[in-house]
Amino acid sequence: MLMLSGILSMPVSAQENDVFYEDFSGAYLDSDKWLIAYKNWGGQVDGTDYNGGVIPENVRLEDGKLILTGYGNQYTGDVKGINRDKSERETGQRVGAAIATKDYFASGSYEISAKISPELGVCSAMWTFEYEEDYSNDDLKITNHEIDIEFPGRDENNDYSLSHALCTTWIGENDGEYLSNSVDIGQNMADGAFHKYRFDWHTGDEQQEKRVDFYFDDVLVYTSHEFVPTNAGRLWLGLWFPRYWAGTPDFDTTTFEIDYLRITPFHEAGDTPQNESYPDSGWAVPAERIPGDVNHDSVFNTVDIVNLQRFLLNDGTRLPDWKAADLSGDGMLNIYDLILMKRRILHERD
Repeated sequence: MLMLSGILSMPVSAQENDVFYEDFSGAYLDSDKWLIAYKNWGGQVDGTDYNGGVIPENVRLEDGKLILTGYGNQYTGDVKGINRDKSERETGQRVGAAIATKDYFASGSYEISAKISPELGVCSAMWTFEYEEDYSNDDLKITNHEIDIEFPGRDENNDYSLSHALCTTWIGENDGEYLSNSVDIGQNMADGAFHKYRFDWHTGDEQQEKRVDFYFDDVLVYTSHEFVPTNAGRLWLGLWFPRYWAGTPDFDTTTFEIDYLRITPFHEAGDTPQNESYPDSGWAVPAERIPGDVNHDSVFNTVDIVNLQRFLLNDGTRLPDWKAADLSGDGMLNIYDLILMKRRILHERD
């Protein structure tokens, strides 16, 4: 008989205040928090889309890390990319991966610990994004509120460099609506180690001037005071293939690995709400959650019950989809959910 003495309930996620934290410790991304991109951007060459977009097949979680995979010009595998119209391409060359938060965030501190791709020709990036189209007055006006950290940057000789990062702030897409600066980080960030990448976004209030501070390994290296966005945006993490400015992707396969993400909102007076024109476009359809299927193997059985029992006993067991076990719907995992799971499996056997 399994004794659960002293275990009444266990909160699965405890976030201080409204800090958004993700350590990618599950077996798959939580679809309540994350969107997986399925789209193509980056322009054309001779009427053909330059890259193969970003696809869900190139997104995975492994050993507590988010792994975004990219395939270069030498790739000959079975994965196929997509065009901008979502039609399938003949190859998987120049195909990357990207995810974005489901929620929108404005002023705040945005930090990741990550290992960027060591290859040229592909962009490892974190960025906020909010995009609007206004067709009033018979004239298209585009609002693009965005903050980027992108690798590679350019060195003093205008050569591609992984010891430099592009730090960009946007309020639109026209000249005079954005500012991009190639920042010397002081070391090659493609050294096989994890580094911290962070920007503190201030939309402004009585205590803070409007600006974006860019930090690398906790060192402030650049501050942008121009074209600072204010609209709340989604935070993206991506590995994608720019048309011209990242070099030539003469490799087979590479990865961008992220250990954790932390967003700490500032809630400054300058924050303005998002009003995205296409918030639901360009995303992969998440897998359907099966109640009780805590190990996310697409079936509910006694293995899931054993996993929940072990989790409640705090023996180190991880639940790839803990929300599937929250049958009571109270946001907690406890003995009552275990009872409901046992009743469910008995009912299915009747």
